[in-house]
Amino acid sequence: MITLGVNGWSGADHDAAAALVIDGSLVAAVEEERIVRARHAPGRRPLGAVAEVLAIAGITAADIDVVANGWWPDALGLPTGNEAEREAIRAGLATAGLELRPEARIEFVEHHVAHFWSSIPFIPDDLSRASIDGLVLDGAGESTSGALFRLQDGDLRRVWHLSYRSSLGLAYEVATRLLGFGPGEEGKTMGLAAYGRAGLRTLEPPPDVRFDGPLPTLGSRSELSGHLRAELGRGYRLLNRDASFNERADFAQAAQQMLEHRVLSYLDEIADPAGVLVLSGGTALNCTMNGEVARRCADLGITLVVPPAANDAGVAIGAAVAVSARQAECRNRLGAQLGPELLPGAIVDELHGNGAIVSAADPPTLAKRLQAGQLIGWVAGRAEFGPRALGSRAVLADPGPAAIRDLVNVKKGRESWRPLAPSVTSDGWSECFEGVPSPYMLVAARVRADRRRQLAGVTHVDNSVRPQVVPDDGTAYAELLASVGVQTGLPCVTCTSYNPAGQPIVHTVQDAHDAAIQMGLDAMAGDGWVVSL
Repeated sequence: MITLGVNGWSGADHDAAAALVIDGSLVAAVEEERIVRARHAPGRRPLGAVAEVLAIAGITAADIDVVANGWWPDALGLPTGNEAEREAIRAGLATAGLELRPEARIEFVEHHVAHFWSSIPFIPDDLSRASIDGLVLDGAGESTSGALFRLQDGDLRRVWHLSYRSSLGLAYEVATRLLGFGPGEEGKTMGLAAYGRAGLRTLEPPPDVRFDGPLPTLGSRSELSGHLRAELGRGYRLLNRDASFNERADFAQAAQQMLEHRVLSYLDEIADPAGVLVLSGGTALNCTMNGEVARRCADLGITLVVPPAANDAGVAIGAAVAVSARQAECRNRLGAQLGPELLPGAIVDELHGNGAIVSAADPPTLAKRLQAGQLIGWVAGRAEFGPRALGSRAVLADPGPAAIRDLVNVKKGRESWRPLAPSVTSDGWSECFEGVPSPYMLVAARVRADRRRQLAGVTHVDNSVRPQVVPDDGTAYAELLASVGVQTGLPCVTCTSYNPAGQPIVHTVQDAHDAAIQMGLDAMAGDGWVVSL
């Protein structure tokens, strides 16, 4: 059975994406923003992403059995419902030359249900899947802003809906906009919060309204959204229009505390918690909150799983998994590396065509360049799916000097106070950090006190860090980290997304070459090759 999951039709206005599940295995996932080169791909259909996942799998649209969309049109209160949307999806794919067979089905999955299922392929195989709790929180689905689920013996039950008016994602978004940041920049609020002084500001959370039963139909989501934003804005207004950095940081800290307290209260209420908790929805991109949740889970003996694309791009995966015949057993041997692969030979040939001088380089050579303070644009293997650079399309640097962190922020056009994140080998994790390890750079930890000087470039002002733990799996990136460890004693590098500020992560060799030149990096490199710039 071949299932195509999509995000980007009715209900979705950002993060268009496509994913493929074939016979119970997740084989590919691609975000439209990488192709069209527009952050979050606002208002886009995932047509380029669909074409790419099909190409990765070596199939055509005529091979697809089911298309699954991660929204339920009938609950959106739109003039057109599910049937009309089926025709819109079929016709939209056809306009891009992606013609489905007449017998191919088009199915719809409730948005928060799709968010839940998006986590399943990322649960480690050694964990029992007999019982899983799932907390989904975001700005809004069709007519609600979150849900609590329990998966028991393959049967998914919704414990409660969270009212649209209770949206934590929307509350945090409003706080972000009041701080002067733009749409989709909630990560800046999270980073700024670390500079805040606890207790100097407080923000009231939205009302906590939960209910059970079927998904309700919302009359006018845009009208209600505007009303809620205005209501929250009046309550959350800054001290004054010319607020200082410290005042803005205090406000950000208050927003972060408001979010964390409410989310932890939801966890505390779960009766007889399962051995696994999955956390998804756009709110689950908040690494600081996830760090608090991970610590609470660890104390209770619960394993926390946050998928690499907890945002709306991930519902393409979740929709495909939800309609799969083996949904609770969906396998994934690729981690977050679900995008197209760039092979070393093809990369070198294209760079030669651009006039670049490409040299051979082994991991020890590249490790020495990092030690010397060089900033390297790294391209190797299949692209990551989700908003974090995870060692496939990344800018790498020495994690030690704070001056190099500052240089990276300048080169990328980022605010000087924003932190950078590291990659570390699984063996090196306990040497460097304390907390709960994460393979997808989505759970905040602490830098060990005896390593803060050596890791000043990735240590935030509150001594927090959001590391990616890289397994010893023989990939070029793992070998590079091992070589760094041999030379420095710590198998750790700064790993930040390969893109200038405001742009998506690079997708093609041309994207990578152009971005490296634009940012003024010292080199581009990958599996066995390097280009000095």
